[in-house]
Amino acid sequence: MPITIKRPIERKKLSETVEEELELMIRQGEIAVGDPLPSERELMAAFGVGRPSIRDALSALARKGLVKISSGERTRATRPSPDTIISELSGMSKDFLTQPNGLQYFDQLRSFFESSLVRHAAEFATKEQIEELEKALELNGKAINSDSQFKKTDVYFHRVIASIPGNPIFLAIHQALVDWVIDARAEKANAKELNAQSHQDHVEILAFIKNHDVEGADRKLTQHLEYAFERHYGE
Repeated sequence: MPITIKRPIERKKLSETVEEELELMIRQGEIAVGDPLPSERELMAAFGVGRPSIRDALSALARKGLVKISSGERTRATRPSPDTIISELSGMSKDFLTQPNGLQYFDQLRSFFESSLVRHAAEFATKEQIEELEKALELNGKAINSDSQFKKTDVYFHRVIASIPGNPIFLAIHQALVDWVIDARAEKANAKELNAQSHQDHVEILAFIKNHDVEGADRKLTQHLEYAFERHYGE
């Protein structure tokens, strides 16, 4: 009986076919993590393709964190890390930042994400983790007069909060979100005043965390991020 093709058949590049086959072999354990892949010449023979296709496929796998390419050494199978995931998103995300409302979208995402983190911190932070937050807050206070140092200690304070759940993916995502937004922050003439207000916000956030006040910590963190966005990016 006749059939109707509802969509055109996608023609794949040779390198994409090689990439898919090698990825499947790595994920299924046919090539174990840490094991070297066959040489380029062996891969060319196995797949019946030229060197450029093999190199393109290996480069794509490296971006996914599935292989490690080292000069002068055999390419080896690896396991993707949280940093690999973020690296894959970085290029696309930076493009979004240049679009209309791109910065607002990222700031909203950061606010939603950090809201969950600070609620977790207020409920579960240990004595040791609170002490680490106190150290971060002290560094932040000492850096008020230096805008470049204040940015670093500001990010560090929030990073300590993100570290409390003990999930490395949370840390990687948080680092990426903060980096993307902070990088877009313009210098302000009243930086010292803005820094002092941000530091005071951090003082209050930590107080809520120490008192295990989940709602208070969430409310103050949300206000802090909203005000910070208005101060640094508003008209």
